[in-house]
Amino acid sequence: MKDAGDALYRAAQECCHQHERIGALIKLGADDQEFAAAWEMADLAESQLVARTGAYEEIAAAGRGAESEDWWHRANAMWMACREYARRYAASSDAATRRKRHTAAEFSEIAVEYELEVSARMAVKQAIKHYGAA
Repeated sequence: MKDAGDALYRAAQECCHQHERIGALIKLGADDQEFAAAWEMADLAESQLVARTGAYEEIAAAGRGAESEDWWHRANAMWMACREYARRYAASSDAATRRKRHTAAEFSEIAVEYELEVSARMAVKQAIKHYGAA
């Protein structure tokens, strides 16, 4: 079970790293090709995070008691943060890609979904720190 928790931890770290990289590229004014490649990497990291979240969930359902109580709480906090982030990421992506043209109300919805996604990513970063502190 610890292997699944550690894999989730690494996937979460990579996912956050890729999004930080995109932010850095925006600040640098990277060209479109580099920016597109960075988004591909971020999408790959997102899919890995979703896969690791599901794998941890399956293993943890049957594995309680196999690890220390402290580890269990840290790993479950990581899992819950990652699960919520994956849900928020999917919702913001869906809101942004539903149509080619957006009304003002739809732009507001996209902005709200994006803010919720960013908030969920911050929770993942906190869970990463907590999990890695032990």
